[in-house]
Amino acid sequence: MLLVPRAFGQDARSSPANGAGNRAAPPAFEVASVRPSDPASQISIRRSGDRLNTSNTSLEFLITWAYDIRNDRLFGKPKWLDSARYDIAARAGESLAPGLLQRMMQSLLAKRFQLAIHRETRELPMYALVVGKEGAKVHLTEAKGDPGQNPFNMPGRGHLVGSQVTAAMLANALSNQLGRSVQDQTGLKGVFDFELEWEPDTDAQSTGVDGAAAPSMDARTGPSIFTAIQEQLGFKLEPRKGPVEVIVIDHIESAPTEN
Repeated sequence: MLLVPRAFGQDARSSPANGAGNRAAPPAFEVASVRPSDPASQISIRRSGDRLNTSNTSLEFLITWAYDIRNDRLFGKPKWLDSARYDIAARAGESLAPGLLQRMMQSLLAKRFQLAIHRETRELPMYALVVGKEGAKVHLTEAKGDPGQNPFNMPGRGHLVGSQVTAAMLANALSNQLGRSVQDQTGLKGVFDFELEWEPDTDAQSTGVDGAAAPSMDARTGPSIFTAIQEQLGFKLEPRKGPVEVIVIDHIESAPTEN
């Protein structure tokens, strides 16, 4: 299942200072077990009710999931960050509003792995999602209620479906596919349904130093994701450089404190 980033608005900086102020403590799991993974196990993250279970998840994966960022926006990473893998079984003990699990994972990482981070804004290559010359080909409607935890579906590689999403939500989903920040600059209001199909590169999507897509060396028979977005949705991805918020790891331990 495609995990689509959402904005949760709370990170390690919102933790109360030692003995200072009366700010509420950040949300935390009621019970959590952290154990080294079996290297042969499948990588997964599953929620059932108020419980969260992860399998063979690296600390890098857990940090990017908890803080709603991509790998390219995580700096100060020790070399072992992706090789230190753990299974986590946690219970929240309360009803889970959208984003609460991620905030609880932030608390777990801080407590069990001594994770300390700070945020910075850096000038980085990114893409701007803009409306193409012929106009958007999606049908905009007024948003009705919460779009839900995951309004996207990815039936297979090179096939992305969205239901009642905004242009900003599409930009976030495209960021996952491209491995680079995509910022919504369409100016469109409302929500829309869409289906996007493209032919993925044989290797991970590569980009040139100026942010433009590098040409694939294989004999492509279908459209690239850049062509598909323009032809099927009426949008365009323009390579630019711009301010991007990143997270910098100040400290983290490779082994957790005891359960």
